[in-house]
Amino acid sequence: MFKRPAHFALALLIFSASLHADTALHFIGQFGNKAIIHIDGKRRIIQVGETSREGVKLLSVEASQAIISYKGKKQTLSFTSKPGSTYKTRSSTEFLVWADSSGSFQTPGSINGQLVNFLIDTGATAVAINEIVAKKLGIDFRYSGKLVSVSTASGIVPAYNIKLDSVKVGDIEIKNVRATVLEGGFPQEVLLGMSFLSRLELERKGNQITLRKMH
Repeated sequence: MFKRPAHFALALLIFSASLHADTALHFIGQFGNKAIIHIDGKRRIIQVGETSREGVKLLSVEASQAIISYKGKKQTLSFTSKPGSTYKTRSSTEFLVWADSSGSFQTPGSINGQLVNFLIDTGATAVAINEIVAKKLGIDFRYSGKLVSVSTASGIVPAYNIKLDSVKVGDIEIKNVRATVLEGGFPQEVLLGMSFLSRLELERKGNQITLRKMH
């Protein structure tokens, strides 16, 4: 099982850029007027007009770029292939995910065509979603799901077993994926569990995981 961090963020796009030779910065997501940026491996959610504790100020963010100010200089962060990359061969499609500073593997993706941020968790038997996120995604889990009980760190909670039309990371898409929606705010992240991962080849090397779908 991979370590679960205590934070959650919806991510719409995936980007990467460098600000300075001594500062590793990755623009990994955007929702509304906020940008999700890794600064030297630390995840920061910065709203337009705000400045992170490292001194990175977000001036604007849109679908193709984020404009920031750092050490008195204006910079534009544009799309590149990291931290998540898709590679295609004749026989497979591969998607690479790099560990963050906490050792967790997180990546933007989509559920039923709507963008979310996943935490890869081989200890989760299914894709796991809290009810707050499920409602935002328009999933009517109480109508379509089967009521069950799930054991969590906070005790036994009601949950609903459902089927998702599709789950996608990079160019890898799996249809009819089993998922569990838990009442309340746990898990804070959308867990990308084995109902998705077991239908792929999964390879870990150091701080990198390769998801591979064979054709």
